[in-house]
Amino acid sequence: MLQAAPGNNPNPAMRRIVRPSAWKFALLAGFVTQLLLLIFVTAIGLQQLEVATDKLNQVVDVHMRKQTLTKTMMVSARERTIFILMLSKTPDSVERDNLLIQFSKNGSAFGMARQELRGLPLSIREQELLALQGQLTNASQPLQLQVIDLINADFIEAAEDLIRTQAIPKQNQVIAALSQLDAEAQKVALEASSRARDDHEMARKWLFLLSGTALLIGFLVAAFVFLYASRAGRARERLSTEDTLTGLPNRMLFMDRLEQSLIRAERHATLVGVMFIDLDRFKRVNDTLGHASGDQLICEVAQRLRAATRAEDIVARLGGDEFVVVVGDIAEIKHILQVVEKMLAAVAAPYQIAERELFCSCSIGISVYPHDGDDSGDLLKYADTAMYHAKSSGRNRFQLYDPAMNAMAEERLQLETDLHYALGRNEFILHYQPQVDLDTGRTHAVEALVRWNHPNKGLLSPAVFLEMLEETGQIVSVGRQLLETACHQTVRWHAAGFSHLEVAVNLSSKEFWHEGLIASVQTALAQSGLPPHALQLELTEGIFMESMDAAVKRVHELKALGITVSVDDFGTGYSSLAHLKRFPLDVLKIDRYFVKDVQHDPVNEALIRSILSLSQDLKLKNVAEGIETQAQLECLRKLGCQIVQGYFISQPVPAAQLATLLSRDWLPAFNLAHQVQPKRQSSNAHRHTRASDLSESAESTEVHSATQEQDACPMKPKLLPT
Repeated sequence: MLQAAPGNNPNPAMRRIVRPSAWKFALLAGFVTQLLLLIFVTAIGLQQLEVATDKLNQVVDVHMRKQTLTKTMMVSARERTIFILMLSKTPDSVERDNLLIQFSKNGSAFGMARQELRGLPLSIREQELLALQGQLTNASQPLQLQVIDLINADFIEAAEDLIRTQAIPKQNQVIAALSQLDAEAQKVALEASSRARDDHEMARKWLFLLSGTALLIGFLVAAFVFLYASRAGRARERLSTEDTLTGLPNRMLFMDRLEQSLIRAERHATLVGVMFIDLDRFKRVNDTLGHASGDQLICEVAQRLRAATRAEDIVARLGGDEFVVVVGDIAEIKHILQVVEKMLAAVAAPYQIAERELFCSCSIGISVYPHDGDDSGDLLKYADTAMYHAKSSGRNRFQLYDPAMNAMAEERLQLETDLHYALGRNEFILHYQPQVDLDTGRTHAVEALVRWNHPNKGLLSPAVFLEMLEETGQIVSVGRQLLETACHQTVRWHAAGFSHLEVAVNLSSKEFWHEGLIASVQTALAQSGLPPHALQLELTEGIFMESMDAAVKRVHELKALGITVSVDDFGTGYSSLAHLKRFPLDVLKIDRYFVKDVQHDPVNEALIRSILSLSQDLKLKNVAEGIETQAQLECLRKLGCQIVQGYFISQPVPAAQLATLLSRDWLPAFNLAHQVQPKRQSSNAHRHTRASDLSESAESTEVHSATQEQDACPMKPKLLPT
């Protein structure tokens, strides 16, 4: 374990940050507890208030209503008794009719009151008394009706006798039952009122108790805040100036310390080196092993950078996988470079992450005060610019800042801006490079290569913009459009009589893994009408390494469409034989690296011979790319290579210029017709030789070295999905 210098060791810093988080959690828990208690107190109070209100309403609305209805029934019963007696004493018929009407009204009032009383909540005793009253009333009513009938028939004495002996006693029993019911209603009302008062008193006690508890918790929380306020302030200050993962200074603290270093350097007339450090391919660690492993790697890199510098030097993390180191009080630039080389070696040493050994490198950009500037912001920007150039130059290296880099950075920024509009303006076009079959002398296929027809800079090769398309993600939409363009163009060539022609289109990793790849290929074939066997998709071996099983499944899905799948730059990737064993491939493309010195280097010749033999055994076609000279072509032909491609044959040209190349017999142009082997002559029976094409061979085989360097870029045209 590397020992970091005091004050900058990430581990103590991380431990210091953990402590504030504990008391912050306790503080938050206290506030939450107090809040919950207040909510609970409020809820209990509201609940008890609601209960007390309900019971009060019950006392007022229910119990008082019951007493009122009971009294109404008693009054009605007494008045009916009085009206019965008055009927027997009144000889006037008109007066009797009025008394009968009043008697009937009292009966209706009695019935309505009883019916309403039955709808109210009654105790068991009240229900029993009400039922008893009903029974007595049912016995009393027939007697009253009999009395009325006797009076109406002028049997006054009989009516009076019936009233005295039966009707009034029965009615008195009804009134007695109603009196008991009234007394019971009063009793129930008093009990309900007493319970309401008791519940209200209990609610008050609970409110006092919980309010006191909440106040006590609030006092404790306030005391806790008071005791730890200073610690919280220190923690906030530390979090605002230190990186939480590594404990190194963050951007704000770094810029402050850099300003101080520049002031000291100006006073002492010394140099200050600002080194911008970016880890190479760090995203692959995150994507493969997870962010936890990525964080562990970041922490270990921070420790190594701190250990590789002096205690007074500044090591900061700006975010992600970006670090900055400032070395002050330096007399010569060579001393800065010594520190840089030490850091490169420290970062490159193996790591143990997630129980496996990993290797990591970094790219470093360097700006120097006062040579490159005297402003801290400018020096950081210049170091960042230099780092970008170091990374684009191959990674795991350093680069001193040069003023010319600014112009290049601005140009790249402008290109990135223009790139956002290029697809909508149809500025991407395709050039096509022939692939010639040495058995037939015909153009077997063409490879589609993307170009950017920039409105100001003219025609740009993929080496200029393809990486930017990858970074922005535009490669998917651009690839889909260009795939459709290539398919439609090939259909037009088929209609012109070249029905055997195939078109090869390159796929980037993002396109290959995009979920819409299969649908995009199907759409391009369906809309153009191109036969699936005429479309060839070229993959690089690096794609297979991302997820072998998923890649095998995806290739099978592509093959199910009927298209051809080839491996581009075969032999320069990883585990090539394993790929050939698992993937249903059709074509191997031999990389130009092997072709370059094949006529002079026995090793390259042996490798190509092995690849061709392997292709023949596996029944795969092969294409050799990068043919630049007649000697290379003849050597490859002797080795048995069937299909060739390169600038010796033709540079990539627009579709309009390719028509004359498609009808050409290439063997006479290569001076190979007299060398055709017997086994290939039979296959040449269908060759169409055109003498008029011979005069064009010299022009078509001219090598354009500058353009070829651009097309030799491993980033080829990317065509596909959304």
